[in-house]
Amino acid sequence: MQRGGSSAASPPHPAPAIVAKPPPPPGYECAVHTSAPGKPCSPPSSAVARGRELTLLSHTNRYPQISGKDGRIGVLLVDDIEKLYNLAGPSQNGRRSLIAQKYSSENFERLLFGPGYPLSGGVEVRDCEFVSCLTDSTFSISQGVHMQSVLFDGVRSPDAMMVSSASVLENVVVRGGKEAARLWCKPPSEGDVSEAVLQWAKAGMAHVELAIDLSELAAEDSLILGIPLSKLRWNPEIHVPVFASWRDSPSWDDLDLARNSFWRIFVTKVRNSGCEEGLFTAPFPHQKSHIQFMEELARIESAGLLVR
Repeated sequence: MQRGGSSAASPPHPAPAIVAKPPPPPGYECAVHTSAPGKPCSPPSSAVARGRELTLLSHTNRYPQISGKDGRIGVLLVDDIEKLYNLAGPSQNGRRSLIAQKYSSENFERLLFGPGYPLSGGVEVRDCEFVSCLTDSTFSISQGVHMQSVLFDGVRSPDAMMVSSASVLENVVVRGGKEAARLWCKPPSEGDVSEAVLQWAKAGMAHVELAIDLSELAAEDSLILGIPLSKLRWNPEIHVPVFASWRDSPSWDDLDLARNSFWRIFVTKVRNSGCEEGLFTAPFPHQKSHIQFMEELARIESAGLLVR
């Protein structure tokens, strides 16, 4: 009965709203806009899509219409989260790209880029932003990835942001406070990456002026190995460069560094990685090693080994 006492029958429910999105390309995981009969479509939920048994109903207007056991209907589409997830893991089925996407306050199952195989397509990430996001699992940029003009601002993860130096990085900005994921960039272990990918990365990085800007990253225990210091931007109040050649200097043994010295440990890390130089986060004032670090830093600077 309509308000006002009219005995006229109520009009039928309108047809469910269908989001006009084209069907996803082959090989993409699909998310779903769901709707109860007569209700507007809710926002996409890839977790719901993967957790439901979906039935293809029709291809009305070329858009695949689906239904779950719960009676909800909608259309298949590729949302921005699934585009990101499609970059994870190895693939030799052509280039995988993520371009001009912005993610804010997202909670990702994982945040993985690559590995890629540049000779058969590779992985390209360009002009993207990840702001105040969280991942419950791995956060990494693997070998064979070409990443350009990408911002990671305040991204948190259970472990470090792992970056392979067998990638091509250009104008990648990593910033955040002490709660942000620390940054660990290292060369791959011997035999883990093909010589072709290593040469591709070397050639690509040769033309890069700025690889990573971490000048606003205050996460503890970050380190970068395998990328020349000349291609990095850092904060000298937080980050310190270390050189493998220091241990060959006549003044090294005269520094009287403690056995557990930050400097001894990280010079060894640089040498063991096969690199000539590296960048590390200095101990913060609240850490036990801070006082010793500052005392030994003064000796290193007095010996002329480091000029900041």
